[in-house]
Amino acid sequence: MSIEKRVFVSFDEFCPHQCRYCFTYDIPRLRERTIEEIVNSIENDTFDVIYISQKNDNFSNPYKGMELTRQLFRKYKTNVFIITRTVFDKKQLRELDELSKEVNDAGKMMFVAVSINAIDSISICENPDLVATPMRRISFIKELSAIGLHPILMLRPVFPNEVIPVAECEKLIEATSNDVSCVVSSGLGVNDSILSRLGMKESDFSYKENQEYLQGAIECEIKFVNVEKELAALHKKCTSLGIPMFEHSMPAINYVMNMET
Repeated sequence: MSIEKRVFVSFDEFCPHQCRYCFTYDIPRLRERTIEEIVNSIENDTFDVIYISQKNDNFSNPYKGMELTRQLFRKYKTNVFIITRTVFDKKQLRELDELSKEVNDAGKMMFVAVSINAIDSISICENPDLVATPMRRISFIKELSAIGLHPILMLRPVFPNEVIPVAECEKLIEATSNDVSCVVSSGLGVNDSILSRLGMKESDFSYKENQEYLQGAIECEIKFVNVEKELAALHKKCTSLGIPMFEHSMPAINYVMNMET
């Protein structure tokens, strides 16, 4: 069983989290569409999974994000993938659980990933006043696992060790090792606007020779910082704990799907 083709959907407003490394600032936004308009916007596409991710954290308001998810699922009856930095309260967690069961009852899956990429150095890349603390997000992963979901740790972007110590990423893996299904981790991508928000210069980094682009997710080019040593250390940590690690999300959700079969 394999998921091969994805489609992205997203609310149009700017993300309230204001993470400094995020490429979503560069995505054009003409107007804010209704949920119905967003749902109908992909009706001519072909896909195996809907990524509810692109222009912002669509679950910064969990109820709004779950209503978008619900309407997308009920129209297309396909797999859905949620990526968020937001922590749900108990009532929202119950609603997420009910929505997951509705998806499962139709023979499909709802994948949930929680994004965290640092502990003590989080203020380098996020605004701590606008995003739940890393420790609270770790607790949220445990809560997702406790209700029977198989959360994914979205440990990205990885910064060079000199900026955010790789040891912090290793601690995140250790702290979630009993609750996550797998880890997705990849390096920092930058362009002029990201560098400006980070307060860094292009010459501060070395870059991968072969460039990658997040096909379908963004409408701007970014250069990927060379963090091969850091990623190798994270692979080693995951292997030692028996946790699969992927550098792309599609292999990760296929792994989670096949855990269930």
